[in-house]
Amino acid sequence: MDMEQLMGNPTAVSVTDVVKENKYARTLVFEHPAVENIHPGQFLMVWIPGVDEIPMSVSLLRPPLIGITVLPIGEATNALASMQKGQRIGIRGPFGTYFDSDCKSALVVGGGIGMAPLRPLTYELLDRGVDVVLLNGAKTKDELVYTQEFEALTINGFNLELSTDDGSAGFEGLATDAAKHILSSKTAEVLYTCGPELMLSGLHKLATEKKMGFQASLERFMKCGCGLCGTCAMDPTGDLVCIDGPVFNRSQLERITEFGEYHRDSMGLKKEC
Repeated sequence: MDMEQLMGNPTAVSVTDVVKENKYARTLVFEHPAVENIHPGQFLMVWIPGVDEIPMSVSLLRPPLIGITVLPIGEATNALASMQKGQRIGIRGPFGTYFDSDCKSALVVGGGIGMAPLRPLTYELLDRGVDVVLLNGAKTKDELVYTQEFEALTINGFNLELSTDDGSAGFEGLATDAAKHILSSKTAEVLYTCGPELMLSGLHKLATEKKMGFQASLERFMKCGCGLCGTCAMDPTGDLVCIDGPVFNRSQLERITEFGEYHRDSMGLKKEC
């Protein structure tokens, strides 16, 4: 992708559908000409007119449709989550690295809204004939996303596991503990994950112990999406989440000392994970 494409004006699209995923999260669906060039794990820069432009993972890849799942936590995400059918947003991208789905068996672990980029990955893995175990985790049952959709797949033998911190659905406890429980009786070639970074760090250690492949999608504060602003650079390697990520493998993460420890806010100040 050349610089004109990276920094060009966003493409205006109309929201064709709004799907309620849980009490708070919403998936905005729209058509975009770049859909054929998007891979699971990549993100879009989404412009909300009069508000801001923010990075959003692609959570639905169903050509010609694309979807982004938003959890309202700030001004921009609240504006996105309140969008209605017919309203327009601006799209740049796709950006970043993506998941490598070349494996024979996989454990996919999502934490809360981190399930978003793992949703299209799961379908890609299934289309490739990969033996998939999907662990959909959250703090509570009400914070799980895509549960009905994934449960419908179990009719065809899809292996779905749920975990909640409070035990309101599935395994009671952290997703990392649920993953350990699954791997005590099953094997997987690769562990794919996205969610809170402390969870990712714990799963990274688990994958290392089990000698599994590991791929994680990380989140950092991001302004430009194309490597110019440097706000998403990580210590000490200088890897940019917008270009070198957001998907990183096990060996890459071993060199990033801030992984699982801290991140930086919009002012560049360190914040504990």
